[in-house]
Amino acid sequence: MVSKKTPWVHPFLATGFLFAASSVPALALAAENQTVTQETLSEEALSENNLSEQTLIEQTEENDLVSKDVGFKFPEFYTCPSEPMEPIRYQAVRNEETGPIRVYSDSAVREGDRAYLNGNVVVTQDGQQLTANSLTADNLTQSYRAEGDLLFTNQNFVVGADNLSFQALQGKTEISNTRFHLYSNNGNGSAETITIDNNQVLTLSDSEFSTCPTNQRSWAFESDEIVIDRESGWGKAYNSVVKVADVPVFWLPYITFPIDDRRKSGILPPSFSNSDRNGRDISVPYYFNLAPNYDLTLTPRYMTSRGSMLGSEFRYLTEDSNGELFFEYLPNDKDPNALGDKRWQYEVQHLTDLGDDWTTGINARNVSDDGYYQDFGGSLENSNQDILSQNLYVQHRSKDWFFRTEYKDWELLNSPVERYTIAPRIQMTRFFEPDENGFHAQIHSELTRFDKDNEITANRYHFEPSIGWSHETLYSFFRPQVKYAVTHYQQKDLTGNVDHLTRTLPTASVDTGLYFERFMDVDDERYTHTLEPRLFYLYTPYEAQSDIGIYDTSLPTFNFTQLFNTNRFSGIDRIGDANQISGALTSRILDSEGREKVSMSLGRIVYLADRQVQLIDTTDRETEKQSGLLAEVNWRWTDSLEVKSVVEWDDQTNDTTHGLINLHYEPEPNHIINLGHRYRERLDRRQEEAELAFAWPIKDNWRLLGRYNQDLVENRTNDSFLGLEYESCCWAVRLVARRYLNIQLDSEGFILPGQSDEHNSGVFLQFVLKGIGSLRGSTTEFLEDSIYGYEDLLGK
Repeated sequence: MVSKKTPWVHPFLATGFLFAASSVPALALAAENQTVTQETLSEEALSENNLSEQTLIEQTEENDLVSKDVGFKFPEFYTCPSEPMEPIRYQAVRNEETGPIRVYSDSAVREGDRAYLNGNVVVTQDGQQLTANSLTADNLTQSYRAEGDLLFTNQNFVVGADNLSFQALQGKTEISNTRFHLYSNNGNGSAETITIDNNQVLTLSDSEFSTCPTNQRSWAFESDEIVIDRESGWGKAYNSVVKVADVPVFWLPYITFPIDDRRKSGILPPSFSNSDRNGRDISVPYYFNLAPNYDLTLTPRYMTSRGSMLGSEFRYLTEDSNGELFFEYLPNDKDPNALGDKRWQYEVQHLTDLGDDWTTGINARNVSDDGYYQDFGGSLENSNQDILSQNLYVQHRSKDWFFRTEYKDWELLNSPVERYTIAPRIQMTRFFEPDENGFHAQIHSELTRFDKDNEITANRYHFEPSIGWSHETLYSFFRPQVKYAVTHYQQKDLTGNVDHLTRTLPTASVDTGLYFERFMDVDDERYTHTLEPRLFYLYTPYEAQSDIGIYDTSLPTFNFTQLFNTNRFSGIDRIGDANQISGALTSRILDSEGREKVSMSLGRIVYLADRQVQLIDTTDRETEKQSGLLAEVNWRWTDSLEVKSVVEWDDQTNDTTHGLINLHYEPEPNHIINLGHRYRERLDRRQEEAELAFAWPIKDNWRLLGRYNQDLVENRTNDSFLGLEYESCCWAVRLVARRYLNIQLDSEGFILPGQSDEHNSGVFLQFVLKGIGSLRGSTTEFLEDSIYGYEDLLGK
């Protein structure tokens, strides 16, 4: 379903307070069905002038107990709740069975159709209680009135009042001089009167609400009148004021807000920032709840250094389809250094279920110019998105068949190179599940058209059957496989000449491994220790392929996955010749529930022949006898400490090709320290970074958070920020100052030459009044992406 978005007024104001208020008359004497007058004040229980003496005697002991629990005094709340409870949500219709209503009092007198209960009146039902000094019930007018130290309590809230009256014929309830407290979020306040009509519409007059303790009113929300319609799920507030430290700071003549999870059109949390590149930046989204299955969000944005921008997001959901359409447009960029006046980006995501395992979809993204993300991305990573794709496909997937046809195009930012457009690609694969002897097979076929302006174009036909056998035991596996690839190219050059090239290559592989395990007893706990050796042999003969163009093929970064691939290239324009053995040794420690506590792996490839097929013709053949040594360690012996490390080491030159190590320490939720180091060497270039990120309480309600990422090769800071949070039970504030490098990187992640060290700076502020709303969203995603393991709980 379309996810829920609501205006900025927090639903606690209605869901807790108004639920409590509306529950009082409904549960006190069950006015709708007159349960009390039928059970407790019935003819059998009432004499001419007095309640049955036996009934009073039987209930005296229980009445005393109930009275002691209530205390007959509205409690004072001076501290925040230690263990918040989930609030009870509104339900428009309730069908749950309810227990009997029981009434107790010191004395009871009946005069005609009226009954008078006096002294320690207690009404109970299903763990809820209403207490008062007196209660008068009139069977003729179907009304009742409770007065004097009226108190309603249950496990979630407490409501006090001077008196309560109910008129069944008019369907009206009125409660005077109410006070309330919600245990779930410490919400508390008062209302001069609360009236409820027969349609369960609540009207509150002269009300006040806050989540701050009663003796520390840091903020309060006051309103002349609030009208709540439980059936529609929405409320209206008139002449409302937000006060901070008893000083009015915000006035709302009229506002609507939700009282449950139903969506409503309205303003979403604004975001504010200030940066060197864009100046003062403010966005105010407005949400349109157009229908239950589609909605629209418009986001006007103003940047003092650039001008006005408008963003739009349309989301939809039907029985068979769902999707999102996003468009952002800046009609006139005031920055004289901008790459064009008109700046825009769009993103389309669509999926349709056609039935019978058929689906179709669209995933497309594009921008107006190469500098768009650099100007509006917001970080070094975001500003260097360099590949944007547009994809349209129709797909069928079942147990035995896979079919897909697609059109795909790319836009490469900050690159003089263009990628080939796939227009179209048709793939079909037939799967043959393993028989009783363990044999399995598949037939894969593919037809692709590659197109590019002022370049060679091509049609590629690929056919690849394969057959394998799998023998599995509790302690081993043995998986030989043979496949035969036939690929035909029709390449057309700029003069119109067409070359026909056919490549046929068989590939044979054997993948085998063993499982050894033993039990370990550590600190009275039993662990399983495994040892898992694995060998993979791969053979593909050499065939010259230099006449074939490079259309969709690349050479991926060497990692553990590459050890067991049947082709060292990604894509089929190149099928690498291979005569090699890959070996890996993995050891794990698992706890009694099978969770991995520690894993360590070592692996490498031993080459039995030189590799002649290269991605680029001018590259010499590879003559190394073995690959670098890969090592990987994952450690999480305790829930508070996690270590991940991957290293590729060339033992021929005693040099590290690439490596990373990340340490994550979190002894308690959101008590985080992250340390990281990354190193990569490729050709004649070296990249090395160190990082520290943290989120840690420093004193009482104060929390410090930040990140520092340093380029050790260039001796400059890539990204840094420092933030300070303060949070009490009823309000919170966050201030973050940030500075990050805003330059372009190449496809390998290295800085493009000829750029100055241009940094962008910004300051972000969030202020939260718990129970009403916040400016959430301006830094939430940024902080959670920057600090691994961090969850933004500000204001929750």
